[in-house]
Amino acid sequence: MVSLKRNNATEDTARARQRIKPTAVTMTPLRVSNVKSGETVHQQCLLIKGECPTFDNSDDDYISVKTSDSMKVAESSNNWPVYRGAWKALVLLAPGNNTITLSLHHAGGAQSTSSLLLVYQPLLQIPPLHLAIMVAKDSPLVIDCPPSKYGAISSAHNSLESVIAKFRMTAYMWQALTAEDMQQKELGRRTFRFEEEWTADTTSFQTFRANAEGATIMKSLPKLHIVRTEKTVAELRDANVAQQNPHARRPNELHEIFTRALKAYGGPFESGCRPVVAGLILDSCYSLDRNMILGHAALGCHQRNALSLGMFGSHLTYSWPRSMEEVSSCLLDATPPGETVGNDNGECVSMARACFIGQGAFLHEVGHAFGADHTEGIMKRGYSKGWGTQFLDHESLAISSKDHMQDDEAKWALQDVLRFKTLPHFRIPGDEPITKDFVNAEIQVKVDIDGEGEEWLCITSKAGLVDVKIQNGSHNISSNYSSPGYKYTVCDFRTRELSDFERSTPLEVSVLAQNGKERIIKNAWSFFKDRTFIRIPGSDVRLQKTSVKSSRLEEDDDEDNYIPWTALLNKANPNGNHIRASAIDLRVGCTFDGAVVYYVDGTYAHCGPTREHGQEHHFGGHASEQHDLPANAKIVKVEVNKSGGWSQGSLDGIRITLDDGVQWGEINSQYSDVNDIHVFEPDDGEVVVGFFGKHEKNGFTEEFGIITAPKDFVIPTAAYELPELKNNLVQTARPRPAADEDDMSEDIENTDGEDDDEMNSQDTM
Repeated sequence: MVSLKRNNATEDTARARQRIKPTAVTMTPLRVSNVKSGETVHQQCLLIKGECPTFDNSDDDYISVKTSDSMKVAESSNNWPVYRGAWKALVLLAPGNNTITLSLHHAGGAQSTSSLLLVYQPLLQIPPLHLAIMVAKDSPLVIDCPPSKYGAISSAHNSLESVIAKFRMTAYMWQALTAEDMQQKELGRRTFRFEEEWTADTTSFQTFRANAEGATIMKSLPKLHIVRTEKTVAELRDANVAQQNPHARRPNELHEIFTRALKAYGGPFESGCRPVVAGLILDSCYSLDRNMILGHAALGCHQRNALSLGMFGSHLTYSWPRSMEEVSSCLLDATPPGETVGNDNGECVSMARACFIGQGAFLHEVGHAFGADHTEGIMKRGYSKGWGTQFLDHESLAISSKDHMQDDEAKWALQDVLRFKTLPHFRIPGDEPITKDFVNAEIQVKVDIDGEGEEWLCITSKAGLVDVKIQNGSHNISSNYSSPGYKYTVCDFRTRELSDFERSTPLEVSVLAQNGKERIIKNAWSFFKDRTFIRIPGSDVRLQKTSVKSSRLEEDDDEDNYIPWTALLNKANPNGNHIRASAIDLRVGCTFDGAVVYYVDGTYAHCGPTREHGQEHHFGGHASEQHDLPANAKIVKVEVNKSGGWSQGSLDGIRITLDDGVQWGEINSQYSDVNDIHVFEPDDGEVVVGFFGKHEKNGFTEEFGIITAPKDFVIPTAAYELPELKNNLVQTARPRPAADEDDMSEDIENTDGEDDDEMNSQDTM
């Protein structure tokens, strides 16, 4: 019996072993892949990501992240999903040393753990991004909220206190995303910081609940300025200022109202402080009757020397997380918002997508406030489907993104982060000082010729080049210098490298510089026709030509459509004597009409057409300005506005600076942002000796540039007869007009209310 019983037990054990299916697991260790233990960071909210083992039936696996600081007073733990052995998590750091403990949980228990040390060093010497909420003077202090978000204090989402918590957590997510994106682009882990205050902690649900129960837990957190406007709720919700109303008469007015409210508030929002502000309009709402979102405008405007504001309505704020614990659930919530709240742009089909649109579109406007244009990624609505993938690894996000989104579409374009890097808000220790020359450095493209007579296309920037691409049908050349520490300033392509390219097909050149400036030339073959230098016969001297072309001219360089011209600052009379220029009249109205160079003998040359309909061409321009040119004066800078804002194509304005600091002209900056202003300065050892360009036959300026020569070089009299240097003279002398003389009938006023968001570096979402 004993022997039999022993045999039965042995058989039972064998059967049990056959029934147990081994759990498959990859051997990938639990680790962090984007930050090293001991690393010093300069932002409070950090995105960490890594890898971990993968188990069968791992749908419920998660990573717990526990953070403790060196004072042992700040300790929190949050859970984050795992997908196919990958995970992401957000952590909030305290100044000094922070210990991050990671644990992988599978089948109800911790399977592996890891830890790392991070040092958070705040950079209080750099300017912050300010956060502000604008409220009407009679505001009820609540926001739009679907029925599923209403409830007791533990789940309320529509109160001002909840809005503050949501805005704060959203700003943290912006900060973490930007730092990680910068790091991936090899620009260092840099991002904006926030103005902070000692206040009740809202970043953790545990502390949020404790605060509600009266046991207030304090912490240093981003400050939310509550800014009152003199406008009522009804005035803010006027359909005529609702940006999404196609019949709105004043769609940009909410931005002006917010700006005035900030300035009236004072403090950090004074223009002299050059603040950059992320502004939320509290009193936005969805009108069911009108089927329209009222009190909302998605607008952003950057002003380097004044207040810059990127603003958004609160109509999607209900979908944002209030605390770190809610980040995952808000980004994964598939619940439909319902019909009582606005479906912004028709994309808010779920709570999660509403969160994507609200947080991403708001950051888009903050991007404008920092100087970004409509480029790629975030500035091209890349957040609408891919926002969640930046913060979480999860199956539902992977499915929704498949075949629709690339991982980088919810990130900043390289051009934008290079511009951000020039701002003091994004500085990190070890940076070289950002000089005005670096910020203003232009991309120069010209054709030169070597000693053997071979032509080459030369691309330069004093700021350094990042990327140069040449495309000609199926032929492509690309030169990448994206490493930020490598300042490559010259890129050239010999004609033999272009010998296989089709001259009948446009030669498109795209250039990006280290200061974020971009230049796109639709057809560079024209540079080989219009050489950027002029040989002086009988010498080895070359005069250099540098210009900016309108977008219209870059797309259409048909010679029959444009009038070329040259106007030098000296001319030769029949006796061979040189006659100097005595004044320059810059003719600007709503666009750049042209200019007139006057000489001491009473003659003058047009920077533009000389004749029109058989008579002398007359330049309009209600904002025209002229100035005398003293005998020994030197032009040290010419600024030209390329925005094409009013004219939808031609150049918009001009300003000239002399070596004594005197400036005149009208740049028309209201039609542009800082990135549209092209600055021309002679190289060291060179002086400006004239101007050149092209005009469309309607009289507007399509190209304007400077001609420079070596200092102390006297252009020979015979050289003035060269076709490239022949002055565009009007032979009949006439007195110079008074500065305020103008024919207003020749000028066209802008009656469109300047409502194009692109013209004002603003945006309509």
